[in-house]
Amino acid sequence: MRTYYRGPDAVITDTHFVWQTSSMRIFAIDDLEDVRLERTVAAGPSGAEFALWLGLFVLAVAAGLKFGVAAALPVVAALVVVVLIALRKRAGHAWEIRARYRAEEVTVYSSFDPRVFNQVTRALRRTIERRSFRHSRRAAAGRHLVHQG
Repeated sequence: MRTYYRGPDAVITDTHFVWQTSSMRIFAIDDLEDVRLERTVAAGPSGAEFALWLGLFVLAVAAGLKFGVAAALPVVAALVVVVLIALRKRAGHAWEIRARYRAEEVTVYSSFDPRVFNQVTRALRRTIERRSFRHSRRAAAGRHLVHQG
């Protein structure tokens, strides 16, 4: 069995694609169809995160009303910076390998790191090309045997 890629979260061999997430996902290469790459935008903050940030903002405004705007200004500024950093981090782009697997639409692999994603993509492409080559050789051998008979 030939290994095309072995990394921290994925292993690609000539027969299987293994994505090591919180729950391991294993795909048979021969059962992957319509393989394509997609770029997605990560989701923004959840409702709970938004409520937390809103509560902190209201608290900072209330402190400003009680102790004066000058006292609350550093708190509000720090809060705005933290929120912007959190939103920027969450709004990054993810790359996905999507395919039809045994008649079901699936995400075969996903990563926020473009370097790792490109390595995985190249390895999968080589595996699929090798699969196509194997299948075409088998088909040619089968036609050859049929014509001899």
